[in-house]
Amino acid sequence: MKIAFVAPAALVLLPLALLPLLATTGRALQISSLAPLAGLRRSWRERLAALHPWLCAVALLPLLLALAQPVSEERSRQTVREGVDLMLALDISASMGATDVHPDRISIAREAAAAFLEGRRNDRVGVILFSGIPYLLSPPTLDKGPVAMRLRKTLADREGSGTAIGDALAASLNRLKDSAATGRAVVLLTDGTSNRGRVTPQAAARAAAALGVRIYTIGFGSAAGGEIPLGPTASPALLADGTALRDVLEEEPLREMARLSGGRYFRADSGSSLSEVYRQIDTLETSPLETRERVELSSLTAPLLAVGALLTILELLLFRVWLRRVP
Repeated sequence: MKIAFVAPAALVLLPLALLPLLATTGRALQISSLAPLAGLRRSWRERLAALHPWLCAVALLPLLLALAQPVSEERSRQTVREGVDLMLALDISASMGATDVHPDRISIAREAAAAFLEGRRNDRVGVILFSGIPYLLSPPTLDKGPVAMRLRKTLADREGSGTAIGDALAASLNRLKDSAATGRAVVLLTDGTSNRGRVTPQAAARAAAALGVRIYTIGFGSAAGGEIPLGPTASPALLADGTALRDVLEEEPLREMARLSGGRYFRADSGSSLSEVYRQIDTLETSPLETRERVELSSLTAPLLAVGALLTILELLLFRVWLRRVP
């Protein structure tokens, strides 16, 4: 707490509080000699009367201080972090069940996405899952615990319905278009090629740029690719000649989507590299900090006047009535 004065010039009057201490002479009775009183001890009333000038000085002090209009000043600072609204678009097509990334792509991808989601404590984060069509797992929310729990239970779609990257991005943008957050972005992870959907990835990226939403694309999987497991037995998909079908990641469309929207493309081929990608995105999409300072002023004039009045009343009752001097 800090004390300040609205009228500090009035502080020059403070020495006036010493005036009662300077008044050493007063009216008295004249007697011929004090010798008969020499052996008498001073009574407690006499000792108390000697404090009269000091009480007057103390009573004057708060009254003079009140003229300067003192106030108590309390300052408090609050750091406010304005959140970012994010949508995670996670590919769960059949190829995400490939085991070229141990134990399989979907296990690594869902865990990394859940950890990223939980780390964005001040931001609203939603999740879109997609294969041949997009599925809304959660709209942007601050309550991320249930969303992360459901995300960690996500399995790859073994029906082979395809990969609709453009539709997934369009669905993500639909959840962000009315957001009033200072920052908005989509983090899209896929391991394959867009081969389904009504919206092309490039058209969706241009729509994101028009809305001011950045797209961070992640191409996931090993360079050699992996066999695509299908059906309840996770049997590899076969070509006409009987050889196993392996997915192929097309990176250029992902780069183009990021470029069009002002985002960035990342490549990950392992669990550690995917975690590092999310860490980089986390640093790119930081929430702006705002420091707000609040100043509370409380006037001390009334309490000082009250103290001065009480001391003045005490002086009147004590020394003008009970211990009144004569004549």
